[in-house]
Amino acid sequence: MTTPAGPEAYTGPLDGMFGTIEGEIHKIIDKYNAAVNHINDWKYVLGPALIWVSDALKQIRDGLDKVVKLVQYAVEHHMPVVSLIVQSFNWQDHVQKDVSAMVGSVEAPADPNLAYWEGAAATEYRNRAKIQRDAVEAIGGQGGKADAISSWLMNIAKLNVEFMTGLVKIIADFLGALVTASLETATVVGIPFAAKDLADALGGLVTNGINRLAEIATRLMGTLASIRDAKGLMNDPRLPGGHWPQAVNL
Repeated sequence: MTTPAGPEAYTGPLDGMFGTIEGEIHKIIDKYNAAVNHINDWKYVLGPALIWVSDALKQIRDGLDKVVKLVQYAVEHHMPVVSLIVQSFNWQDHVQKDVSAMVGSVEAPADPNLAYWEGAAATEYRNRAKIQRDAVEAIGGQGGKADAISSWLMNIAKLNVEFMTGLVKIIADFLGALVTASLETATVVGIPFAAKDLADALGGLVTNGINRLAEIATRLMGTLASIRDAKGLMNDPRLPGGHWPQAVNL
């Protein structure tokens, strides 16, 4: 599988989904309002059936409110998700790669003559150089800390994208049901039946959709809970106290 060249391979589609849901939710609201206005125009003709229609409209409105709240939540969390994706690539491109490039140079003496250096000072120098190399390996080596943290961040981002994909489907299905019902143009005789059928369809649609999103959210919370694992990555003898080892004593 080819690795994307950069974070835009993920953030571009994500931005597109946010643009889609914001546009589609306005269409849903407009169609719902049009249906309400249409029913109000015929309320005196509907007579007792208006109670039946009003109950159906309440169910539709309840489903719409739930979807709108999900959209608001998603929009509010748009930038944090984009940042997670960008930071995941940063850990790979600007931490792992840069630090791993240091592996060959950490122990290499700045002056070739230091290769002939002997005595206690030389031994201490070589010991410190090895400690520095070990730290470099811990961060930038194959399967090192940078790679693990990058993967952890990307997993969180992917689950957020999966959540967004599920939300886009709910909105598309919701709008599709409204279009099919055409409640805003239904005949007086057809309004009660169209309203009830639409309410029943949307009730199951929204409930099933939210249940799917809840499953994704549960997996996301499990990943977020593993922040202990991310912190634990720094508990490494090559990184005393979770910090880079000192090369000299001050």
